[in-house]
Amino acid sequence: MESPNLFLLIIFTCYLFLQNAPFSAVALSLALPKTLLDKLKNDPLTISLASKDYGLMVQENPSGVFFPLTGHDVVGLIRFMYTSPVPLHIAARGQGHCVRGQALVENGLVVNMTSLGGFRQKTSRIVVSTTSPLGPYADVGAEQLWIDVLHATTQKGLSPVSWTDYLHITVGGTLSNAGISGQTFRFGPQINNVHELDVITGRGELLTCSPTNNPELFYSVLGGLGQFGIITRARIALAPTPTRVSLSFSL
Repeated sequence: MESPNLFLLIIFTCYLFLQNAPFSAVALSLALPKTLLDKLKNDPLTISLASKDYGLMVQENPSGVFFPLTGHDVVGLIRFMYTSPVPLHIAARGQGHCVRGQALVENGLVVNMTSLGGFRQKTSRIVVSTTSPLGPYADVGAEQLWIDVLHATTQKGLSPVSWTDYLHITVGGTLSNAGISGQTFRFGPQINNVHELDVITGRGELLTCSPTNNPELFYSVLGGLGQFGIITRARIALAPTPTRVSLSFSL
């Protein structure tokens, strides 16, 4: 016998299809399995905070906000939505410093990447390696802020080869754009200084990609504005931290 929730979902799906309407918060609550539903919030305050970008230039109201604890939570969500009878747009959000609303979604689902385990904690997902043939690098969760990456790497006398001038933004966010700074003219943007990525595709596949492994996905995601997948980990190139700095002023 069909469960009451499944029966209600079928009826609701038929209604949405006939009305050509997107998923609502009610439909999400009926559709999602409990393991995912426990991480979904749709109270007015949460919706309001997720409906604006940092610069207050764009506003779109999502149906809900998903707070994953691990990358596998995001995989489960996207796999479920990929097979859903009603299309649902999903947008990944870090600190909301998007170019033109890419971290927002109207009547869809915002994935709050900063809820991933270790964000701004001592157990954060920043692991520095100094013994690789590639040279020193840091494996970094996409939810991490560049300021925290810099603090973790300088403890070992290293720093990212290229970073942004404003550091309180997420690794995944800048790599989805380009990562331009005053260092770009010498070392290239941040997307030119990445060895490897873990990416969740639109089908819910968690893939590792690099210039030699799934290169098409690798180069599509870097600077792809979140349209080709969600970055969950990046292997960032490091270099010895400068010991001196020179400042000049023109009057």
